[in-house]
Amino acid sequence: MNIILFDKSEINSPLPKSDPRSQHILKILRQKSNIPFDVGIINGPRGKAHIISEDDKFLHLSFGPDEGTDSPWEEPEPLHPLHLIVGLIRPVHAKRLLRDVTSLGVSAIWFVNTEKGEKSYAKSSLWKNEEYRRYLIEGAEQAFHTCLPEVQVFPNLQSCISNIEKELSGNRTPEDRIALDNYEAAIALSQWKPEWKAYILAIGSERGWSSGERDLLRNTGFTLASLGSRVLKTETACVAGIAVLLGRAGL
Repeated sequence: MNIILFDKSEINSPLPKSDPRSQHILKILRQKSNIPFDVGIINGPRGKAHIISEDDKFLHLSFGPDEGTDSPWEEPEPLHPLHLIVGLIRPVHAKRLLRDVTSLGVSAIWFVNTEKGEKSYAKSSLWKNEEYRRYLIEGAEQAFHTCLPEVQVFPNLQSCISNIEKELSGNRTPEDRIALDNYEAAIALSQWKPEWKAYILAIGSERGWSSGERDLLRNTGFTLASLGSRVLKTETACVAGIAVLLGRAGL
């Protein structure tokens, strides 16, 4: 991890030595007392902390510019104006996807049960009690950032798009809508030219979109685009698609 993240409620409490962050501070960073290291508040500012003292069970940390430290806390840059729709995939692969796309800075990840996808994936413990959040944190720590994307799971693509229309109605910023597809793509994503300054990228599950889902996407303003002739895993297509889109958008 390139930065160590904490919930705001944690900064006034000692950090148990059993916590993986303590292990990282002591064994990877090999931090000694009063030597600052990079920390951040989840969805908040980032700055420095240092060890005040330690005992058998806890690390006692100080957060912020004190004891002569002149490193002020700073607010993070906003996440990219990119929302990702992605078909549910195997939970073990979804964990990697959550880390990687968080590192790339998307604002939201909306998982959907697609018509060709495996319905049992939505029942995974990953989506219960925000278990997935730990993978978002890992992705943000990798990226030296503090902000986490919004995550939602929808029963189908229609409910996700209906939610988009509801949330973005009114004084909404117009967005480009792109859906990756291997079979009926109208353009190559590498040739796409952005029109607006916000984006929605939709990527199907392991077997792609159904014909009905393609029609729904086109009817709700999505352009079908391709990454090329090769068939990629969903998590690979997400990383590649986001990278190409951000590059085309100049982000």
